Amino acid sequence: MIFNKNYFYLLAVVVIIFVAAPFVGSASTEKIFYMSQLREKEGIASFKKNADKIDILAPQFYTVSAKLKLTGSLDANLKKVIAQTLRDPKGTPQGKKLKVMPLVINAGFKQDIIHNLLLSGPAQDAVIKSLVDVAKKEKYIGWQFDFENIGYLDKDLYSAFVEKSAEALHKNNLIMSVAAVSRSVDYEDTDAFKNWGGVFDYARLANAVDFVSLMTYDDPNSVGPVASLPFINSVLDYVKGKIPPEKLSFGIPLYYWGWSIDPLKKITVSGTYERIFNIRSNFRHSLGFDEALGASWLTYVYQNKQYKIWYQNKQSFENKLDIVKNNNFRGFSAWVLGVEDPGIWVALSDFKK
Repeated sequence: MIFNKNYFYLLAVVVIIFVAAPFVGSASTEKIFYMSQLREKEGIASFKKNADKIDILAPQFYTVSAKLKLTGSLDANLKKVIAQTLRDPKGTPQGKKLKVMPLVINAGFKQDIIHNLLLSGPAQDAVIKSLVDVAKKEKYIGWQFDFENIGYLDKDLYSAFVEKSAEALHKNNLIMSVAAVSRSVDYEDTDAFKNWGGVFDYARLANAVDFVSLMTYDDPNSVGPVASLPFINSVLDYVKGKIPPEKLSFGIPLYYWGWSIDPLKKITVSGTYERIFNIRSNFRHSLGFDEALGASWLTYVYQNKQYKIWYQNKQSFENKLDIVKNNNFRGFSAWVLGVEDPGIWVALSDFKK
């Protein structure tokens, strides 16, 4: 082999560029689906049908109690279904085993519980030890903190607790993630900020954990969709530079909001597609899609009063998948199994990333 000085220099430059190139996104979209105890039966039915399209199942079955202890478990029926899925080759997405990452919440989302936990180092240590022990025993990949209704003045306390938890879980080869309520401002004098979104220091949390499931939904100012495109874009613009794309799991709501038209009033906050199907089958109605808001709608008449539902279907779900793809996000986190339009699974079958 003849040594070529110029070729050697060129090769060295190429190697340096390749090694130094920044990570710009996951090789494939990580698909997280939540399961709730309140809709466990419907959630299990959906899970059994669609397990091959789910990477991580995230059951919201654990709480920190008023006594500041970790409580909860997956019930026998859900454990059985998960075990069957793991044994069934058809239930292993892309040839990989299904992963289970439970959520842990402050019981009833009560603010005093999480506040007291954040003030007690010994209680935090006990909860963290329980998280590690339970995850090892049950073969969970890790945990997601879904603590909500936290006072914004506890921001530093909450961030420190997450950092301490992440360090302990990582030492035990467990994943640590956080579900974070979204916002698009540094401060505002509203309940949505002071008790929900304001506590999350996105940059500090993202630095500590494996990823953040950003709740880009439940727009507090909406008079229509749960999460309109303008709302989503404002949230994503705000967190840009705070949460790296490879650590951002894009929150997608699968439920709907329903409204009375006159007077305009929200009457349903966690509607299901099954209810939409029943309405379409039994009531005079109209259907449409609002391009600007990125949401499907249905209007119907009941007892001479008009109602409107803004909901997620295949088209709006595909739009959100495009947001994930175009921004090179880690993936998405969808709430909640059992309420969804079956069309989203068709959209996932067609989705490539």
